[in-house]
Amino acid sequence: MKRTNKLKTKLNLFLIPVFFLGIILFGSACSNDKEFQTTDSGLTYKFIEKGEGDKAEEGEVYMINMMYSDENDSVIANSSFDGGMFPIRYEQEAWENGGMIYSAIGMMGKGDSAVFKIPATDFFVKSAGSSIPPGIDSASSLNFYIGVQDVISDAELETYQREQMAKQRAEMAKQSAAQMSEDSAKIVAYLDENNIDAQTTESGVRYVITKEGSGKKANPGDSVLVHYRGTLLDGTQFDASYDRDEPLPFVLGQGMVIPGWDEGIQQLQVGDKAKLFIPSPLAYGPTQRGPIISPNSVLVFEVELLEAK
Repeated sequence: MKRTNKLKTKLNLFLIPVFFLGIILFGSACSNDKEFQTTDSGLTYKFIEKGEGDKAEEGEVYMINMMYSDENDSVIANSSFDGGMFPIRYEQEAWENGGMIYSAIGMMGKGDSAVFKIPATDFFVKSAGSSIPPGIDSASSLNFYIGVQDVISDAELETYQREQMAKQRAEMAKQSAAQMSEDSAKIVAYLDENNIDAQTTESGVRYVITKEGSGKKANPGDSVLVHYRGTLLDGTQFDASYDRDEPLPFVLGQGMVIPGWDEGIQQLQVGDKAKLFIPSPLAYGPTQRGPIISPNSVLVFEVELLEAK
């Protein structure tokens, strides 16, 4: 199997449409066809920025970001939502018959960013080795926005990716800390407004014991059974085991539930009823969770610890 098939694997990940994520910020880049140029092979393109780096040589690796949209600039896929920047190894012989997307990337060097118009059939069928997804006109062209972050040697790839992962984790931790501070302020304001005196766990979950039990204290590793009602901070309910009469069983401290639960339930003993106020980084973070829980939502749970053994 040729190594270039790794690009086909990556492109196939992009075949899962994520329509209606919004109009891309520089969608107007495609608005004036007169600004585009066309190669002898029929590839239409326009450079947005020209870097100072060289193109990849045989065996070297492009580190790229890529987003593509339909002719109306509705985003179909975006590498930012699929793990970020990814590698493509340059192999001239294999690329020559790989389709226009290979030709497009091959025109670029480190620091370059450009827009390419590529026929949908050429990309999906010839380059990605797939059928054209439903909802995309086979006669249409796609707008590709490609940026070359770096050009590196094959030997550097593993170290480079490890460093990039570390940077991403650091950035995510920074964003999480900022969100935690914002959410904590919202919770404190809510508690003050409603004259609620809450305790705080080490990681930032606020909790109030509303009814004291007399059973065993819950510890990490215990099999617990919990009844609950979950709401947003404004009281909007999104789930309740009480409504189904089906308390939730799980092993405490094993990551089977959101972090705010793993920590909050450890503050209880069997028979306790409590309210947990959970900042979004200890809940579902920046992801949408169903129709009610929007990104970065503070969650409130009324919980009752029925068993711990």
